[in-house]
Amino acid sequence: MHPTFHTSFVAFLKHFNETFDYFECHELLEDYWKEVSPRHKNHALTALILLATSMYHWRRGNLTGAIKTMRTSIKRMEITKNSPFFENLDFQKLTKNMTSALELMSSNQKFQGFTIDITNPSLQTQVSRVHLETNEDIHFLIHKHMLRDRSEILEEREREKKKRDDL
Repeated sequence: MHPTFHTSFVAFLKHFNETFDYFECHELLEDYWKEVSPRHKNHALTALILLATSMYHWRRGNLTGAIKTMRTSIKRMEITKNSPFFENLDFQKLTKNMTSALELMSSNQKFQGFTIDITNPSLQTQVSRVHLETNEDIHFLIHKHMLRDRSEILEEREREKKKRDDL
């Protein structure tokens, strides 16, 4: 299976292009990246993770974080431009949109989203078929990292801390 047809990548595209839930985009791709190339930072998936992170920061008004992560994302896109993860996307348009977004951020402009064009009709069909539960509350989308249920994350941190303490 081509890596862009993985369920996490398909869901990422659906969220990025339709629900604009950039936090969820980050979560989906981070899990996928950990499956295929953990700890390899110069990977196409990390470029897209940083793109989602930048868009999330920009919409929240965190221009410093948005600019920093977009710059890093653009650099990683260039390093990984021949990755199969970009084969079914309009890579040129995506990087142009990212550069334009960076210019807008740098000149203190308000958030302006964009979509990732899918060039493969079969992948577009897969993305179209995905049904996602969405939360259309813009306040929730903007501040999701603070408003979501974090109990699992906190429990996992506590387990990891206990493991380290037991050593």
